[in-house]
Amino acid sequence: MKVMSSRYTVEGRDTVRPLILTQRTAAPGLDTPIIFQETSLGLASDRSQIVVRRYFERYSPDCADWVEYIHSIATAEFIHWIMTHGQLRIECSENTPKIHGPA
Repeated sequence: MKVMSSRYTVEGRDTVRPLILTQRTAAPGLDTPIIFQETSLGLASDRSQIVVRRYFERYSPDCADWVEYIHSIATAEFIHWIMTHGQLRIECSENTPKIHGPA
């Protein structure tokens, strides 16, 4: 299998490793290639980009083919999108004063 590029990870004290979202391996038959698929979520080394990687590999003793799709978005832009479009839930301690907004 292809060694994943370290372009999106930082080695050292603050190591950031991608989160594996899905990983599948299939061996359809004895004389057919093994199929490997992986999707991961990570950060660029400078943490300015959120990166989704989709990796596909087909391996047999005769050949090995792979392709990787890399999607990225600026971290600040993604956070803004989540705050604008995501579902908001507010939690607070029991002694937090109630703040009433305009009616």
